[in-house]
Amino acid sequence: MKSDESPRPRRLPVQIILVLCLFVPMLVSSFPDPSQSVPGVRIPGEVASGINQSARSLLSALSQEQREKIHFSATPGAGGSEALSNWSYFPGERPGLKLNDMTAQERVLAQRLVRSALSDTGHLKWNAIVALEDVLRMMSARDNRSGKPDPSRDPGLYTFAIFGDPAADAPWGWRVEGHHISIKFLLEGDRVLSSTPAFLGAAPTVPLMGPNTGTEILDEEEELALALMKSLSPEQREIAIQQGGLPRDVVTGPGHPGTPDAVGIRLDKLDSSQKILLDTLIDSHLGILNSPIEEAEKTRITDANIDEIRFAWWGPLDKEMRHAYRIQGPTFVVELVRTAGDPGHVHIVRRDPDRDLDGSPLLQHLQQAHGE
Repeated sequence: MKSDESPRPRRLPVQIILVLCLFVPMLVSSFPDPSQSVPGVRIPGEVASGINQSARSLLSALSQEQREKIHFSATPGAGGSEALSNWSYFPGERPGLKLNDMTAQERVLAQRLVRSALSDTGHLKWNAIVALEDVLRMMSARDNRSGKPDPSRDPGLYTFAIFGDPAADAPWGWRVEGHHISIKFLLEGDRVLSSTPAFLGAAPTVPLMGPNTGTEILDEEEELALALMKSLSPEQREIAIQQGGLPRDVVTGPGHPGTPDAVGIRLDKLDSSQKILLDTLIDSHLGILNSPIEEAEKTRITDANIDEIRFAWWGPLDKEMRHAYRIQGPTFVVELVRTAGDPGHVHIVRRDPDRDLDGSPLLQHLQQAHGE
């Protein structure tokens, strides 16, 4: 005879409940945190706030017309923010607000924005490179048959741009660019999502006229690399020196994101003193950043497999002659190319293939998250 009572639900054994209580939280925690899905480096909150405040101070000091030029209000990755991804190291105009269109006090605030993210050394290099435009203008007037200077050689053409809302929680960034400088930062809260591609150039590397006559610019980055090369044994040099053609320019320049072929001598094939030289050389390229950002970016490099870092050299071991080198690891690429000897012309680019703002998984993430 069938019972009229409904069947009682079966209870899970106590042992299974205990296992679920133990392992489900572990399983959930193993899934990636969406807020951390974008690679970035964390910096102290007060440093991030300082950069944020510097950008807001500059914006608030400008007229409406100036703000319309400098401020691209779209969140990076959305339509209207493309200027953050486009870059060049040729003379010419850029989207944004030129130094020529700022008052003296507004230039002070622009300098403070640069200073908020750069070190003392980086700030000096930035100003020294901008000042070279006056030297190039004097040289162009001397060399032109008409005696007139090239109007594109003008330090006032260096241009600032701010992207997104520095006061919001969403990603925002800023950029300063002109002939021979492209510096940019993308931030979100207390994380630097990107500081690449970063470009520095110098021509002439030793000015022979103007207020900085005789001052070597970007010399440390060449001197340390030469010291490393000269410390190598003949067998090590055979690996480090590349027999292929000397690059005419940096191969990871504008429009060429991604990772070049890894060539050269691996860090684990160097002795202890040579490893120190290579480490110091990497520091010289990161040294334009203020200490907290530099340390965070360096940690990203060292947390990867540092033994896979390679150093490659092209050309003669002579600072005054055309040469090039590349340092490459799992998370970064640095190139230096002396494109001309006398009077000296050097290009340097630093990239992070995962975080470059002109083509990377980071840029794709931003476009998917904020694109229209």
